[in-house]
Order: sequence, then C-alpha cells, then structure tokens
Amino acid sequence: MAKTDWELLGKIKRRIEVLGGLGNSTEWVQKDYDFLVFFIEERTGTSLSVSTVKRIWRNEYHRLPHISTLDTLAKFAFGTDWQTAKANQLDILPEPLLAKKPKGKFWRPRVKKLLFGLAGLILVLLGFLGLKSVVKNTPQSYEDVTFSLKKTVSGKVPNTVVFEYDIETVDADRFFLQQSWDESRRVEIFKGTKARTDIYYVPGYFTAKLMADERIIKQIPVHVTHDDWFIAARQPMSNIQTFGKGLWLKESYLGIDGSALHSKGIDINKDFQLAFYHVKDFGLNGDDFQLSTSFGMKPVEAFSCPSFNMHVQGVDGYYWIRIAHKGCESELELQFGNRFHDGKTEDLSMFGTPMYQWHDVTVSTANKEVSIQLDGENIFSSSYEKSIGQIMEISYFFYGIGAIDNVDLKDGDGLSVFADDFELER
Repeated sequence: MAKTDWELLGKIKRRIEVLGGLGNSTEWVQKDYDFLVFFIEERTGTSLSVSTVKRIWRNEYHRLPHISTLDTLAKFAFGTDWQTAKANQLDILPEPLLAKKPKGKFWRPRVKKLLFGLAGLILVLLGFLGLKSVVKNTPQSYEDVTFSLKKTVSGKVPNTVVFEYDIETVDADRFFLQQSWDESRRVEIFKGTKARTDIYYVPGYFTAKLMADERIIKQIPVHVTHDDWFIAARQPMSNIQTFGKGLWLKESYLGIDGSALHSKGIDINKDFQLAFYHVKDFGLNGDDFQLSTSFGMKPVEAFSCPSFNMHVQGVDGYYWIRIAHKGCESELELQFGNRFHDGKTEDLSMFGTPMYQWHDVTVSTANKEVSIQLDGENIFSSSYEKSIGQIMEISYFFYGIGAIDNVDLKDGDGLSVFADDFELER
C-alpha cells in the first residue's frame, strides 16, 4: 500500500471516529464496533461486517481493503468515493511565485529591517504559544475532582441516574459526561454546575466517564439491574426499542416474533440486533463458572449470515462468544478478557452450525482457562491473563430473530446460582 493510501485511510478513519463520537479506537470494545457498523450502514446504505471494521481499525490489513469497502468509508467520511477523495487529497497547490526584487539601493536595508521585525514578532508569538502549550499540557492532579451517582429506582428500567460532580479545579476548554461505552450518549457539562441526569433504557453494567476535553479524569461503574429478563432491539445501534412481556412469545422459551418487531418499527428486511438481558450481581467469579444455554433462530431473508452471541460481563471485562450459520465462519470473533480470536486469521470453523434449529452451548472457566462445548462436543479451548472479576450481566445478542432456553449458571463446584427453563407462567 502506498504511503499516500495509508495516509488517506488514516485520515478517513479519524474523521469517522469524530463523526461517530467514538474517541480513541485503542479503547474500543465489542459494542463500539457494533455501533460503528450500524452507523456506517445508516449513513451510507452499505453494510460492512464487524470483522472487516475491526481489521481496518486495528491496522491488520497488509494491503488495501477491497475498493468497495474503501468507497463506503470515503462516502461516510467525505461524501465521495475513494478515488475522488484520494485525488483531492493528493492535489498539491503550486508554491507562490517569488516577487521580483525591486531595483534601487534603498531596497535591501528596508527589507532587512522588515524581515528582522517579522522574525522577532514570530519568535515572541512562538514563545507565547509554547508557554501556553506547556501550561495546557502540564499533567493535572484530579484529586479534588469528585464524581458519584445515585439511581432513582432499583431493579427496573427506565432508570434515571443522577450524576454529581465537581470540576471547578480542572483546566480544560470543554467538559463531558459519557453515560456508557456508547459515545453517542456523551453530553456536555459546564463549570458552575454540579449535577446531570440521564436515563438508562436498557439494563447492563456500564462505565460512566467524566471527561475534560478528550481526557478521562474520573470514571465510575453504573450497574443498572433488572428483576427479570429484558428484551430489546436496535436498528440502527443508536435506536433502541424495548419489548414488554405482553409482546413475548407464549412459549416454554424466551423470544419474540416478527410481528412484535414490526410493532416497534423494526424492519426485519434490514439488519437489526435482538438482545436478551439478565442483569444483576450473580455473586460469581468470572474465572470459575459454567454457563449453559439453548438457542435457536428463525430464517429471515435479510440475514445471509445469522449469528448468536453469548456475552458475560464482569466488573473488569467480558467474554464474547459468537456462533454463526455454517459457511459464515470467517466473520466470527471471540473474546476472553484480554484475549481476542478472529475468524479471519484463525480457524473458527467449529463455531459454524445450521442456525435454524436448537443448539446447546456451554462456556466454562477455571484457572484462567476457558473451554466451550457445542451440542455436547468440546470444540474450543483457550487461555487468558486478565480476569473479568465478578459477573454482573449475562446477555445474548442475535443478528436475526432468535430465542433462548435452559439458561443455567453454575459456580466452580457445579452448584447452580441462577437457572431459568422458562416453563413457569411469566
């Protein structure tokens, strides 16, 4: 890839990060990539896979991505195709022609005086700007900054959270409060104020951030719990629709159908995400547990690669396991704490299976070793270094219409700490 191509791709990526309010990509988690995929499709009408977006932002390409992908990114960033963006970027403005030197003996001393004067002025300005930059970039102590919260309800959503803060001692141009991983939920706050409220419509374990310019100066966990299962759909990721029990299927498993999605404005002929959450402190260490779940999916024309995702969220990280339709294994990814597995660079074909039938999946951890079973067969094992801590959320995400059953979360001794077979009247 030519240097100019690298530079243009980097410029496009930075502009997309700003437009999406996504911040530094080195700190992105799975949900950030999911959001970006939906955001790109919303703006351009073209869908890119999560794995493609990850490889581009993680600089894992050794050559240019496909031209159609480059066209989509350029359209998002600059409203034009890749070649046009490249041509505009590579246009070099001609240097201004040097003015002809006037004749006459008086010219040299007057010009010299002018040049010396300008040079002096420039030095003064540079000194001032340099001093200002030093002052601006001098590390600040944030010991006097306070950041806390209180929730207005317990075990329910929507839930209004009151954030209280003190930023009076911080030197910055602008201040922000970011509700969660989703940078579209960032709001500006100002000195002289002490509180800001926000509503959480979906349960989960989030990290709220107090920011000065682009610096995170304080962050605190926000555990929005829910007393029962919770179902939501996103189309695009920034648009959340929730489904009360009256819209749940009257079956011995948990799910909703196309008519329920349609009632909330979800077009099943376009990409959407369907999610099932159970959020509370399970009192269980993420390094020593076993989670089993049954899942199944219904055919939807819009999804040539339907997938099921199991998500276990801890206080310090998460596990993410993705299973997809047979033939779609290249799009898969797994994450265990700090360990990431990409179907583009690893053989994850064991996670491909016919999705339009019921399956059983189990993930187990012990001594920072993880193993996965699919339909009773051991298909994968790996290790990781970073613990996720206490388990605060289990959730399931479908790209397409899916359902879950027989959820069973056990401790390291095999004792069940949470189970639901959905047989009881709900």
